[in-house]
This record gives sequence, C-alpha cells and structure tokens, in this order.
Amino acid sequence: METDSYLELYGTLIGWQWYDLVWDVLAGTGVIFIPFIVILISNWKAAAGGGSYGRMHDLALKRMEIEFYVALFVLIMTGPPVMALSPAAISYQPPPSFADPTPQTARADDPKPKSTYGKSGAFPKPAGAIGIPVWWYAIIVLSKGINHAIMAEIPAAMDVREIRRQASLASLSDARVRAEAAQFYADCFIPARSFYLRDRPDSVTVKALLTTYGEGDPDWMGSHVLRHLYYGSHRSLRQVAGWAYDPKRDVDYDPDLPHQWGQPTCEQWWSDPDKGLRIKILRLPENKRLTTMLAAAATRYKKWLGGLGGPNVSLEKIADWGAHAALENSRIAAYKQYQRDSAGGEDTVGIGQTIANVLGTAGAATAWAKFSIMLNVVKPMLPVAQAILLMVVYGLLPVIVVMGMYSLSMLMTVAIALFTIHFWTVLWKFAQWIDENLTIAMHPGTLDYLLDWVTLPGPELLNAATRALLVDILLAALMIGMPLIWSIMMAWVGIYVGKAMGAIVDDSIGPARSAGRDGAALGGETAGVLFRRRK
Repeated sequence: METDSYLELYGTLIGWQWYDLVWDVLAGTGVIFIPFIVILISNWKAAAGGGSYGRMHDLALKRMEIEFYVALFVLIMTGPPVMALSPAAISYQPPPSFADPTPQTARADDPKPKSTYGKSGAFPKPAGAIGIPVWWYAIIVLSKGINHAIMAEIPAAMDVREIRRQASLASLSDARVRAEAAQFYADCFIPARSFYLRDRPDSVTVKALLTTYGEGDPDWMGSHVLRHLYYGSHRSLRQVAGWAYDPKRDVDYDPDLPHQWGQPTCEQWWSDPDKGLRIKILRLPENKRLTTMLAAAATRYKKWLGGLGGPNVSLEKIADWGAHAALENSRIAAYKQYQRDSAGGEDTVGIGQTIANVLGTAGAATAWAKFSIMLNVVKPMLPVAQAILLMVVYGLLPVIVVMGMYSLSMLMTVAIALFTIHFWTVLWKFAQWIDENLTIAMHPGTLDYLLDWVTLPGPELLNAATRALLVDILLAALMIGMPLIWSIMMAWVGIYVGKAMGAIVDDSIGPARSAGRDGAALGGETAGVLFRRRK
C-alpha cells in the first residue's frame, strides 16, 4: 500500500489500529447487530399491516430476506478487519529534489526512519500486522493506483520555489567572512566602480561581458567588467589576513622589515581558488547548498524546458549567483544604481518619482515577502491535514458503517469520500505544475535569465515582486480552492450514487412493499364489510 506523505505513512497504521479497537468494542457490545434488528422490526411491522393474507406475508418476507442479505454482504465487506496489513507493506516514495535527487523508498518499519513522525515516542508502530476490511483495502489501493498513474504522467517538478527559498537563506553567516567582504567592498569595489562610472568604457570586450553577464554586472562586487578593467591593477588598501607578503607585488613595503600579511590585488583577493573571497563565501553551508541546487538545476531545467535557454549554464555563472545572493542578503552595503537618461547624461529622475518608485518597490516587496512566508507555511501543512483527516476517517469507519445500516448507498458514498480525499494529492501536483509554467511564462528568455531571476530578482524589483505576488496568490487559490471545489463536486456525485444504489434495492423489494400496501388496504376493506354485516 502506497502513501503520499511521511505522516500518512504512519497515520495509516494509527488509523487502522483505531479501527480495530472501535470495531472490537462495537462487536463486543453487540452494537453491530442493531441494524439487523431494525431490518427485522421494520419488515415485521410492514407485514403486520398487510392483514392475514399469505401472499402479502410471503412478499414481505422476501423483502426482509433481500435487505438482510444486502446488509450481511456489506457487513462482511466493510466490517471485520480480515485483511492483514503489516508495517512493511506500507511505503512512501518521496519525490526527487535537488538535495536528494534519488530518494529511497520509506517504509513504516524502517529501523531508522527519515522523518521525525516515525521517531521513538511519536506515532508508535504496532508490534505486528493490523487488520483492515476487504472493501476499504480495495478502495485505498485503487485510489492510490489511479493517483500515482496520473502523477507519473505529469512532468517532474522543477522546484523553482525551493531554489528561491534557498537563495533567500544565502548569507555571510561567518563574521570573519562578513568583515572581509566589507573590507573588499570599501577597498576594491567602490574605487573600481567609481572609475567605471567616470570612464564609461564601451570597448568590444566590455560589451561582450555585459551581454554575457547582464547589464547589471557592474553593480556588484564580483563584476566581470570590473575584474577585467580594474581589479587586476588595484590592490587592497590595507593588509588582508591570510595573504602572505609578496615582494613583487607589495613593492611599497620595506623589504628589510618583517611583514605579517600582504595586500593582494583585487582580482587575486576575489577569485583565488583557495583563499579568495568568493570561494570563502561559497564554502559557507547555506551558500554551498544553493550552488549545489543551481548546478543540479542547470541540467534538470535544461531537460525540463527543452529548447529554452541555448547553451548550458556555466559553472562561473553558478558561482556568481551563489556569491551574489549571499552578499545581497547580508546587506554589506547599499548603493543607488547608476542610471542614464536618453541623452546619455546623468540620472534625471525627479525626487518625487524616485520616492514613489522606492515606496512602490518597498510595498510590493513587503507584500510579496509576507505572502511568500504564509505560502511556505500553508503548502507543507496541506499534506499534513490530509494525512490527519484520513487517519480520523479510518478510525471512525466502524461507527459510520453501523449507523449507515449496512446499506449499499453508505458503501459507495464513503468509498467516493475516501477517493476524493486521496485525490487531493493529484490536484496539488497539478497546481505546482501550473505554478512553474506561469513562472516561466512571466520570465521569458533564456535558461540563464530564469535562474538569474530565481536567485536575484534584479534591478526591476517592483515588477518582479508584483509578478511573484500574483503567482503566489494564484498558487494559494489553486492549492486550497481546487480541493474544495473537487470535494463539493464529489459530494454531489456521492449523494447521487448513494441514491442510485438505494434505488436498486428499492426496485428489488418494490413488489413486497406494494403487496404490503395492498394487503393493508384490502384488510381495511374486509373489516369494513364485516362491520356493516353485523349491523
């Protein structure tokens, strides 16, 4: 038996344990026989009203026989937990992710469960197999089979939101790396960017770099344009710990005096593969996870998106995205982006428009951030709510079966209800597929552009935040609205099917009911005739 979440893996066992317990109580107290007593009394009453005519009584007895055998069939199929269900037979296959592209199948009897739901003290597993009725076992297996067959045809998820979430967690958690980044910002980036704004270079090489790495490349510390033009000739203004004195480079040092540290060039300081600032940033755990995700996404997205994106994403860009996200989130420094007017002059945006843009961007970004936090809480809670609801329904099924008088309408209505709840997983998968395709549609371009937006919304933060907020609202509506509408529709189907099943039984016992009514009428007429004769 397959499940769709870690909690459902253990909740299924708990639910059917409760089923066994409740059924044993109802059976031990004789409550399970009450529907048969009701069938006997109701049919006896109907037959008694039909007079003493044999044919009427025979048909009424036939009616009672039909109802009795139907109830007995439903009882056998839905009541006694005769099917053995062991913890080893219940499994959950987690979907592949960037953190675990080939997840192992989890089972309820795993000695080292991968989820805290299976840890000691939480949702204790039964010592052996538990019982489950034949009908409910068949319904669950059929529902899961249909669900997983449908989900297997839906393209694999891209996990755009997972990368965005990890990008938001990227930071400079090490105080020493943070201090070094602040020093690099002051000693290298500010002077180099000032020279860039002064010189306004437009060489073929610079244009090629801007084409490859984007127009916003000069606006961050790892800029390839600044590295090409200035970082090789600029040095740190102060000694940098970890960089040894180099007499060929540090020519302003007195060679006769001992020197603890040297002053590397900005290019060395940033890009050295062992002790450069970028590699220090990328080695921090949260940033390492991000670059690992991006490296996997470059291949995974390429397969998913087909022809979108042109050449493969380079490792250099992946390293830049990881370092850039960490620096942006850590707020090393804030600076105003350089803008030009149509005549090539300096920024001509009025102060009022600037304030409006800032406030609009801040408002959209704040709303997006708040809604994203809410969505990040709601999304993982939906499968939890589904698993708990199924666990409760499983445990209460004995009461539902008995109160349903072992009727065929109850049999089908509850089966449709279980299928409806199980199908929520397919709807959530479909909502995720819509979410990811909308994200691609709202950010058209190359694969580079998509990954760049995922990690860094960029200078058009207002438009990016507005689009992201729109997609988030739509996803929340789909995640909650689709199961709600689906459940309402299936409730109508369940009522209709229940009435149809009841009509089948009614048609089979219709002659007996008619005989009872005719017998009662004939008995009344006979009594009236006898009364008049006595007079």
